[in-house]
Amino acid sequence: MIGERYLEQRSALTAVLGSLIALAQRTDAPPEITQHLRDLLSSLTEPLTLVVVGEVKAGKSSLLNALFGQEFCKADVLPATDKVYVFKYGEPARDIPVSEHLTERYLPVRFLRDFQVVDTPGTNTIVAHHQAITENFIPVADLILFVFSITNPWAASAWDMLRLIGQQWRKNLVFILQQADLREPGEVAAIIRYLEQTTLQILGSSRPVFAVSAKKALEAKLAGRPLDEDPRWTESRFGALESWITQTVQESEARGGKIRSIVQTAQVLLDSLRKRLQASLEMLRSDQEKLARIRGGLEARKGQTLRQLGGFVREIEIAYDECRGRGETLLEERLSVGHTLKMLIGAGGTEKEFQDEVQREVKTKVQDQIEHAVALLESDLRSIWQDLQERVRTQFEADPNLARRTVMPGFLSQRQNLLQRLELTLLEQTSDAKIKQQLQSLFGETTRWLRIPTGVAAAGGVFTIIAALTHTAILDVTGTLAGVAALTGTLYAVMRRRKTLREYRRQMDEKRVQLTAAVEQQLRQAVDFYYQEVSQIFAPLESFCTAEAQRHLPIRQQLDEIERQLLALRPTEGK
Repeated sequence: MIGERYLEQRSALTAVLGSLIALAQRTDAPPEITQHLRDLLSSLTEPLTLVVVGEVKAGKSSLLNALFGQEFCKADVLPATDKVYVFKYGEPARDIPVSEHLTERYLPVRFLRDFQVVDTPGTNTIVAHHQAITENFIPVADLILFVFSITNPWAASAWDMLRLIGQQWRKNLVFILQQADLREPGEVAAIIRYLEQTTLQILGSSRPVFAVSAKKALEAKLAGRPLDEDPRWTESRFGALESWITQTVQESEARGGKIRSIVQTAQVLLDSLRKRLQASLEMLRSDQEKLARIRGGLEARKGQTLRQLGGFVREIEIAYDECRGRGETLLEERLSVGHTLKMLIGAGGTEKEFQDEVQREVKTKVQDQIEHAVALLESDLRSIWQDLQERVRTQFEADPNLARRTVMPGFLSQRQNLLQRLELTLLEQTSDAKIKQQLQSLFGETTRWLRIPTGVAAAGGVFTIIAALTHTAILDVTGTLAGVAALTGTLYAVMRRRKTLREYRRQMDEKRVQLTAAVEQQLRQAVDFYYQEVSQIFAPLESFCTAEAQRHLPIRQQLDEIERQLLALRPTEGK
């Protein structure tokens, strides 16, 4: 088909522009970008314009049928009037008069989607109405097919029309000698030389001349065989004419130049969309890096807090050991001979008094250490909020160039809203009342036995555990001691004093391990929960960054693919 390369390029470019328009709409591109793309697409869909000039009976109908490979119109049925007919695609078939000398004829013929054909009246009648042709159609014509019959190429009216066209439009002009199969080759060659000489005289430059047989060309095309295997195609000499038309359309500034211009403009508009997208992706990547640094700082801070717990637990152990030593001294006194005798006669005080005294000692000293540890822990956790507030302010400090950066629509507003919410949350969390409330809720909800009612001191359930542990240890030892003394006598009880003291130390050490392990476990759980709660403040911004990145990456892939298609449509050097 004539103009095939151009039509293929146009079809490909139409699809690319359609994809680019859809992407611009999807990303809420500025209206002017979308409209510019629509304008490009609209200009691209304009059909090629072929103007056919020639005498009546010159073979114009057969030529058009052969060019388009179908019965565009029956031979000799093109209007033989003084009107200009413009053939366009349309259903149903109809004629619409535009003026006294111009009629638009719509036909449901497929190739008319890509071509509009302007048929002029016979050149012997055209002079009177040449203005409509020279002003309305010749300037926009992609090709002017000047058709001569091989049987009568000398008509003066044809040359009069050529003079009207003049030198201005000669670049798109081609001369066609129809029905060349009716003359001998020598005669055809002589007529071609005559046309070339006359054209040179009138236009000042030569134009291509093709001698063809449209009848044989159409027969070959309708036969359905490969054209290079059909002798009628070779005899028609139609291939050279079609190649020239295709190349001329492709290289013409009006069509090939328009393709190149549209490709370049589309590339500029695509780059504009890409810059917006790239700015958004760079900001997202920057925000994710900032959040990663903040999280890294939180993890380091948490590690520091957990290491402090080891020191707190060690101080509790030391206090507990001091109490155990005090209890051991008291136990030694009670295991003396004199005190044992008093126990037997009921004058040496009860074992309950001993238990109470040791429990009071343990409770007082361990309580002091726990209160001290919790106070230090509270101070450490309290400072986290101020530190985070400063980190966020530093990391996300307003960029003076931000307002000048063009990003995807809606992105900046969503990001700014999330940052403002984050800053307000941090500001609220740094208030003293909020910190106390949070710490109280934290320790109160994570464990029933370790709580801070005022946000300062630990009291309550933990000491029930202390009492139970020390009571068990002391009861095991003193109960055994009393039983032995009663059964075997005082002397034997005194002799077992060392063993009894060892048992006391073993039992108290065992309970110390249980106590400190329980305290450390609960404090660690509280710290873990606290830092988890802190990190949740950044979850909305992190989710936003992740979701936006997932939304933007497919868009970038689409832009890359569209750009690849545009580059494929761009002509290479020397092509």
